[in-house]
Amino acid sequence: MEQRRLYPVGEQSFERIRLEHQVYVDKTAYVYNLANSGSKTVFLSRPRRFGKSLLCDTLTHYFRGRKELFEGLAIAELEKDWTVYPVMRFDMSKCKNDDVESVRISLGTLLREYEVVYGRCPDSDILGDRLRYIIEQAHRQTGQQVVLIFDEYDSPVLNVVDDKEKRDAIRSIFNTFYGPVKSMYEHLRFTFITGITKFSQMSIFSTINNIKNISLLPEYEGICGITTEELTTVFAPDIEMLAAREGVSVPELQGMLRERYDGYRFGSGLTEVYNPFSLILAFDSKMIDDYWFGSATPSSLIKILQLYPFSIDSLERSEVLQSDFDVPFDNFNSVLPILVQSGYMTIKGYDHRTKLYTLDIPNGEVREGLRKTMMNYLIVDNPRANNGILIAMMKAMMADDIEAALRALQNYLLALPYDLSNKSEKDYETILKVLFDGIGVLTDCEVKNATGRCDVVLKSEKTIYVLELKLDGNGTADDALAQIDEKHYLIPYWSDPRPKVKVGVLVDPMKRTITDWKIECP
Repeated sequence: MEQRRLYPVGEQSFERIRLEHQVYVDKTAYVYNLANSGSKTVFLSRPRRFGKSLLCDTLTHYFRGRKELFEGLAIAELEKDWTVYPVMRFDMSKCKNDDVESVRISLGTLLREYEVVYGRCPDSDILGDRLRYIIEQAHRQTGQQVVLIFDEYDSPVLNVVDDKEKRDAIRSIFNTFYGPVKSMYEHLRFTFITGITKFSQMSIFSTINNIKNISLLPEYEGICGITTEELTTVFAPDIEMLAAREGVSVPELQGMLRERYDGYRFGSGLTEVYNPFSLILAFDSKMIDDYWFGSATPSSLIKILQLYPFSIDSLERSEVLQSDFDVPFDNFNSVLPILVQSGYMTIKGYDHRTKLYTLDIPNGEVREGLRKTMMNYLIVDNPRANNGILIAMMKAMMADDIEAALRALQNYLLALPYDLSNKSEKDYETILKVLFDGIGVLTDCEVKNATGRCDVVLKSEKTIYVLELKLDGNGTADDALAQIDEKHYLIPYWSDPRPKVKVGVLVDPMKRTITDWKIECP
């Protein structure tokens, strides 16, 4: 009987993967290049569950000279010396807490692991002084420079991103903690930092001038995640197994995996990368499903969405400069950077002439999950009542009863939190797209033609609905219907065999809901 393949589901220990003979995608050539690039301090940004922690653990064992763990891997042909360095790895996700003092205590706990080995600073209890002391002592006691690894360095600050007072207090703690790094280069062999975003006002970025950010460099695009080549070689037997289980051919199964989990690109080289967490779970569970979002949407994303206005339609196929999304959190002026840095959007194209990047939602799993995230953002206080309204909307659209759908929508809007931004046509376009997309109705906003721009187009299985919104005081539902005719909003859909329906909708920003609508079939 063929031995069952073991998959590293959520596994962050390189040692366990190797000793237990779990399936491993060899990233050790990247590890060697990182360690021997000449850069003393390196930063890598990748979304959650993309293998950053496993990469940190692989680096840890490499610098500790664990040659036996790397037998048969690419680095075994590259490294000849296997020097043993003192390595200090700090997983900052362990310091994620809403209580400021608890964060300080957690950092002290991380330091104690190395103070047991190298001794504790006798003159100070300040976190930075304690870190400085163990670095100096490790260098002196071993005769080798120290390797520092800060994994998920931004996790504690992102956890309180919506609370400025706590954010500033926690950032101040970490400024004290990271402070010594900038002045200890003679003691340091290599420093590696991972996270989702950058905080320019944290000392690790504000005072260290020679950090090399490899996040968008073409040569490191495949350092985390699984490339197409790795999928078709390392996981060839798994693809065959899953294809047989799904009753499809291998090429068809590859297409299904590509649509669901592929599409990430992390640089101008445009190397396609699959989500490793979802892909490995699909093989382990023998089922294609939405695993990345099933592992919980980070609360920090919801908090940031509440800080910045956004519209879903503006996220798709956006052409931007690198400076629009590759920026520190402190310089955010829109939701775009965090969506890119956290993996909800990705690079889809790059024009070397104009240096413009095209951004889009990576794949089907993220598109569906983002839709659900937006639904959570718009959810009312009573989830059961909220679900009841959505079910009513879904049933109405399945029956092609736009009248009933609008009545349910009216009730939904009345229940939205009073402090949610929903005072402009754009706000209501966004809400309509989230809701109708969420119940499975294909929705487009601000659809352009030769003479104008239609607010919302709904495409059910049987009917196309063209909606024009008017704010109370700027027109009526009848005026909205007239604009549909005057601007010829239906013309792009005449070749579609489905019936076309015009809908004029009146929005009252004071009552914060739709108050009137007119429906007309041409």
